[in-house]
Amino acid sequence: MSERIRHRTDHALRQVINAFTGELDFHPLDDLMISRQAWEYTVVARIEPKSVFAHPLLIREHPRTSQYYRGIALLPQKRVADMAVAVSSWEDGSRRSPITKEQSTSVARLYNAVISSIIEGTTNWTLQDGYRNIIANMGIGLDGTFRNIIGRDAENLVKTRIRNWLQSRGMILEQSPDATQFRLPSGYLMRFGSEPDILFRQEVAGRTRKAATIEIKGGKDPAGALERLGAMQKSFEATPPDCVNFLVAGVITPEMRARLDQMGVVKVFLLDDLAHDGDGWSDFINEVFHYTVRITDSTVS
Repeated sequence: MSERIRHRTDHALRQVINAFTGELDFHPLDDLMISRQAWEYTVVARIEPKSVFAHPLLIREHPRTSQYYRGIALLPQKRVADMAVAVSSWEDGSRRSPITKEQSTSVARLYNAVISSIIEGTTNWTLQDGYRNIIANMGIGLDGTFRNIIGRDAENLVKTRIRNWLQSRGMILEQSPDATQFRLPSGYLMRFGSEPDILFRQEVAGRTRKAATIEIKGGKDPAGALERLGAMQKSFEATPPDCVNFLVAGVITPEMRARLDQMGVVKVFLLDDLAHDGDGWSDFINEVFHYTVRITDSTVS
């Protein structure tokens, strides 16, 4: 019975979205946190954009559709409330006051950032995969499951945000066909990989030096925090003394914080602070691209 109910809810939300005839402008993509790679994938696959990406106008006019896009993104309501705006009253129809443009935009940007990372991180993603996510999200005990999901997708989320930010400012001068290596101003090269997840090198006078690394450990389970720290430490120990190392972590336990303080060479940021615009994201961008990889003339806010 519960499975049939979930399917009917999913079908009803899809009907509302398909029947929406208002004009939806998704450009510029960066404003709605849609990655260019994910957008181009859906265009080639001939998937209607509103069936995949959230738009503030559609959400404002039909608040219940938040559940549809939140489902594709595999986000629980609690996480959306923590990172953007509480949407439970939108989805159950109990909200009486109008949803503001700022609120709907904040939620749409969060959904799109995660959806983009899922599409980019999934081989041959289809809209049916998105539908299956919605059904699963309606029926799962979400908190523990989300910890695993966000840990797996954290790397794609952070990389997508960094690449989009650089692209929006014209700082990607050239990139490899597989979008894993990027030439930046001032002789810097950025590489997406593993161990480290992101590496910055600088070419100066015919020599190349490692300037910075970023390790992304997005797991939310405190029990595995020290294990993730150990894996990160091995990567950082392989860098030269003048290389600046960054850690993006899903959670920082007191014991983990104590060990990081002892290491004394790691700049630490929380994943939740980087998943949306705000002081945490600005601080991260400034530390990486103004003070360390020096390609911005001034700080951003």
